[in-house]
Amino acid sequence: MKTQGVVLSLAVTDAGRSLAFYRDVVGIEGAKPAMGMVCLEMPGMTIFLAETEAFTKYSREAMRTPLLPVPATDAFLSCAISTVAEVDDILAAVAGSAGKAFAPHEIKHVNGRMQYVGTFADPDGHLWQLVCNLTDVHGNAV
Repeated sequence: MKTQGVVLSLAVTDAGRSLAFYRDVVGIEGAKPAMGMVCLEMPGMTIFLAETEAFTKYSREAMRTPLLPVPATDAFLSCAISTVAEVDDILAAVAGSAGKAFAPHEIKHVNGRMQYVGTFADPDGHLWQLVCNLTDVHGNAV
């Protein structure tokens, strides 16, 4: 798998408190609000901290819609993948293993970006999202 970055998404009780903690206490200078979440940019990894209600809406309630047809979770890892074909190849490999692959789906974000997302669980049930950007926020193919 050739990733273009890794993202960890976690549910938090209070995004403002988390922002203050990571920025002011831990000293992560890049800690900033982004898309209703706290974004922590670190070398080789981005961490998104979303308030529990927003995280639940995305990761749990969305199971009933095409947005995220995967099991409920309190955390998942994501990574950017260059092509839809690579996402599909990885899901096919996972399907033939001790892991579990879920049907890929497209997500249209409120900012207009379209993404192709493949999700799999490793043998211990940890979820990974493989994200391929189809369009930018202006609807232009990438």
